[in-house]
Amino acid sequence: MSRTAFQACELKKEGVKSKKEKKQRTDNMDRNKNMQCWVIFNRLMVGRDGWAFKQPLDVKVFEFLDNPEVVSKPIGLKDIECRLNNCLYYKPEEFADDMRIVFSNALLYPSRSEIHMIAMRVSGNFESSWKYLKKKWILEERKGKKSMCKC
Repeated sequence: MSRTAFQACELKKEGVKSKKEKKQRTDNMDRNKNMQCWVIFNRLMVGRDGWAFKQPLDVKVFEFLDNPEVVSKPIGLKDIECRLNNCLYYKPEEFADDMRIVFSNALLYPSRSEIHMIAMRVSGNFESSWKYLKKKWILEERKGKKSMCKC
């Protein structure tokens, strides 16, 4: 995927100036986990319900709330895509946290709205996929430790 102006801005925000510099960073999450996060992300993004989360929610929509600051962090799937594309997550949990923020912001819509219902359904699917991935990573780590230990 080619770098867009948005992605270039995101790289600058994170202090990464070039692809070469991005590759030199060693503290990012490993490539395997990044790709598996991409799989979960793409299922959501290209799925029938992805439209509801592509853009950050407009805080002005929530003026009816007593406390509009409830929207913790206005992010959308495009923001997460940029971070995944540029390997800017350091841990898989950061990716999961951002996904949860997108869902929790969407759940601020009235419970009968289409976006709220979509957020409930997609959030549940995400959590079950995430739980499976975490178990898989734990098993892979255990296998890796056992193969290194030749007791």
